[in-house]
Formats: sequence, structure tokens, C-alpha cells
Amino acid sequence: MEIPVNRVAKAGLKTIDLEGILSPPPLKALDLAQFLEEGLLLREKTFRAALKDYNWAEFDGAAVAIYVSTEAIIPPWAYLLAGMYLAPHAVFYAVTTPTQLKEMYQLHALEKLDWQQFRDSKVLIKGCSSISPTVMTEFFRRLQPLAYSIFYGEACSSVPIYKRAR
Repeated sequence: MEIPVNRVAKAGLKTIDLEGILSPPPLKALDLAQFLEEGLLLREKTFRAALKDYNWAEFDGAAVAIYVSTEAIIPPWAYLLAGMYLAPHAVFYAVTTPTQLKEMYQLHALEKLDWQQFRDSKVLIKGCSSISPTVMTEFFRRLQPLAYSIFYGEACSSVPIYKRAR
């Protein structure tokens, strides 16, 4: 009897699970409206005092969205000041909506990947994930100049996306 051949292993595909490698830490939000008078008016002295007295430890190890839930107009320095207090606690923070935080974190995490590991490789980007098209496209944009070929889906049913000309 003939021994079955694992064609997936033989093909030399590097399977990339973006959901696994771009998994975010706990996602939290910091609403600057809580530091404003009536949620609308920023007075520098009281704003600084409120930030100083805030319990920043609640953001330890988290990715944090800094946003304002009201129609208040916030000067740019206020976001910077909030970031200064978040920096020792959060692993990532950005001025964004809480719903966009995961995508922003994942785009940031792409910066830290060792892209050279994909040089001249056959890469299969695993399908069936919750990765946004924006993050998936950015991953592909960075991968394409390096990889020999790129597929999308599962090893048993992948869609060829790119193959470098010889």
C-alpha cells in the first residue's frame, strides 16, 4: 500500500494566521470628556489636575483609544498630555474611536514583524479570520515585494493572489 503524501507540507507553504500574530492586548478607551467641565469645556489647570489624580493603572497592559464622546473641541496638546500619562501603563495608545482601536493596533503591530522571514517564500494567508480588509491589504502590500507567491484561504482550498515572474 502506498503511503499518503502530504502535499501541503511538500509545497513548502508558510501559513500565516494574521489573527494569531496580530492579536491585540485588552482594548480599553479613555474618554477625555470626563475631564472637562460639563463634558464640554477644557480649562487647562483643572484638566491637568484631573489627569494627575486619575488612576492610570487601569490601563496596564492594554491598548487604549483616546477619544471625546461629546462635541467638545479639544486642543491637540490635551491628547499629548493624556498620552504622557498613558505611556507607562498602556502597550499602545492612539487618538481614535473605541471601535477603530483594534484595527489601529493591528496596523501598528505590522511594523514590528520580521518581514525578511518571507523573502522568496510561498505564503498562505489564512482565511476565515476577523482581520479587517484594511489590515489584510496592508499586510499584503508589505509582503508582495518579498514573497515568491501568495495565496489566500486554507491549504485545502486556497486562492492564488500573486506569483513573482521568473
